[in-house]
Amino acid sequence: MNSIEQHMQTALHICNLALAKLGEAPLEAIDLNGPPAARLCYMHYHPTRREVLVTNRWSFALAEAIITSAEEPSPASSDLPRHLPHTLPLDCLRVLEVSSPGWMLRGRAVFCPQQTIRLRYISDVEDPTLFDPLFTDAFCTLLACKLCIPLTASTTARQMLMEEYNRIVLPKAAHFNAVQSYSNDTHPLRRLLHAGARHRNHL
Repeated sequence: MNSIEQHMQTALHICNLALAKLGEAPLEAIDLNGPPAARLCYMHYHPTRREVLVTNRWSFALAEAIITSAEEPSPASSDLPRHLPHTLPLDCLRVLEVSSPGWMLRGRAVFCPQQTIRLRYISDVEDPTLFDPLFTDAFCTLLACKLCIPLTASTTARQMLMEEYNRIVLPKAAHFNAVQSYSNDTHPLRRLLHAGARHRNHL
């Protein structure tokens, strides 16, 4: 049983939100053997979910892992440290931070001199009950874009949905996600704001 079937009601709700943006009737099920809208939702649901996940550092999708390479590091006498491969977790969609300088991403592996690293990444979250509400809005808007041409044949409607997604829905979701991801004393902008205040005080 795949994740759509496991979370049919909530996945179905997201698909019906997308269909509502197109003026389409709601579905009773997401089924490859169903009507065109049901088949299209089944095909596009997961690729679209992953596409929206990788666009931002969603707080609900942040994950960490400690990874040790199976290969041995260079001897202490070596002048050139080896870049060891560290296989990414299966649920890793996007690498955010690696606790090693000079790391490189090649395929599904991080290469760096350290044998053990701490990895921070965007996880492939499948459970719709974990989604942030504004993420869900962005998700169903982009899903509506994917469904628009095959269901309505309207390039104008698709363009309007893409503009809504890129200019309104996604930026709004990303903004509020950033606001709630940090306490006031750890937000990345705090240092810049304080530095600017000190500079003004010295003028």
